[in-house]
Amino acid sequence: MVKTEDARPADCYAHARRLLADVGAIRVEMGRSEDARPALELSEAKPRECYFAGLATWAKVSRLAAEVGAAPTSFVQAVPALRDLRPGHVLRLIEAIQHQVDGIKKQLHIAETNDVPAIEAARQPADVLVTLIQASRQLSRSLERAFTPSDVFAKVAQASAYVSPAAAPAAFERRRTPRHCYERLMACHAAAAKKIAKHGETTTAMRVVPAEVVPGDVYDMASLVLGEVALLHSLTANAPAVYAFEPNAEGHWLPSHVDQLARTLEAQLG
Repeated sequence: MVKTEDARPADCYAHARRLLADVGAIRVEMGRSEDARPALELSEAKPRECYFAGLATWAKVSRLAAEVGAAPTSFVQAVPALRDLRPGHVLRLIEAIQHQVDGIKKQLHIAETNDVPAIEAARQPADVLVTLIQASRQLSRSLERAFTPSDVFAKVAQASAYVSPAAAPAAFERRRTPRHCYERLMACHAAAAKKIAKHGETTTAMRVVPAEVVPGDVYDMASLVLGEVALLHSLTANAPAVYAFEPNAEGHWLPSHVDQLARTLEAQLG
């Protein structure tokens, strides 16, 4: 096993590719169609962004494990300050997700195995991030209880709690769709990136919105936004402490509520 301190993006990519193959095998076994959308186009990703994408994938695989009756898997890892997060921390998270996936395969009596592919030394964190998002998409196709706007709302509310000062809620707009929410969260990501750049850090460059957007995609984006907002909070001098709970996370929320909260978060970041 590669030591945490020795891991490279190429190691993370190889294990992420294996994960994607196994998630695909589960989807086929469950009789679900493939998410055939093109992979996201992005560049200049950092390990912390891969880590938060991994956390979103972990949430989905944990829900799938519960649905099929696989034994739950715990994951305990000491993570450094986000600025110091390294590929090795991402690799440990991918391995934990893989362990849960192995449990699902066992529960479904899937005997076929996929080996970790050969290391491609030139692979970068952006390749890892794209692959984890692809795995997350395929997991979404296998879930009986898909991720909903209420799941997304909880994640965006957590991000909003990191930003000071609080802002008055944006105006509520009816009949919003997951695409509207995704676009607004991309704007939040861009706003956070501008502030992070002033601290000498960079963030991944998001280029396009998927042609079709489902709540599971918005959850993935919200997880990335949360990571960047958490980093910004850690880099801000005298930033107030964040309460260890997700405000306003309970309830049934529509895409319009997510869009409203995301626009509020964008105003906070502005």
